[in-house]
Amino acid sequence: MHIKHSLTALALLAPALLAPGLSAAAAPKASIEQRLQRMEDESAIRRILVQYGAFLDAKDFVSYAALFAREGEWIGGFGRFKGPAAIQKMLEERLGKAEPGYINKQSYHLMSNPLIEINGDRAKATSKYLFVMKSADDKPIPTLAGRYVDDFVRENGQWKVLRRVTHGVIPYRNGDDPVLPPPPASIGPIMQGTGQPAR
Repeated sequence: MHIKHSLTALALLAPALLAPGLSAAAAPKASIEQRLQRMEDESAIRRILVQYGAFLDAKDFVSYAALFAREGEWIGGFGRFKGPAAIQKMLEERLGKAEPGYINKQSYHLMSNPLIEINGDRAKATSKYLFVMKSADDKPIPTLAGRYVDDFVRENGQWKVLRRVTHGVIPYRNGDDPVLPPPPASIGPIMQGTGQPAR
């Protein structure tokens, strides 16, 4: 009698036990084309994250501003600016235009730790930066460290920055706070005539 009851219970439980496996098997898998597209999208966004620092260091503000969408927004230590033209103008006014043949021998940005989430024609990314300056005795000195929080949009078939917020980690600065603290004393010389590093 006990055996009969046990067999009956197993028969009733079988569909429930098999359901998770059946559901997983029935879940649609991304096609090779979809997976390839996702890899290409991530690669394009990673490239933008690297180009951001490279264009900034080279004072190529035209190429820098072109990374942003038509309604792209830049939020950082200089304030809030919307659209490529406004972003380019802000950098030229704050950092100065590059002279012909300009080579940056004073500083550079190091980008790292990108985490990218893609959802169709939109994407989100977080990454980190380290701003390195030349010391008085000609040595590289890490001066600022922070993180970027980005929204991307596919515009005319190309990924563009829709919104970038820069947050200071060392020294700390909340990029979402409109009241910005004074710059650290270590970058004071940069602000005298040659501008402040655009984070």
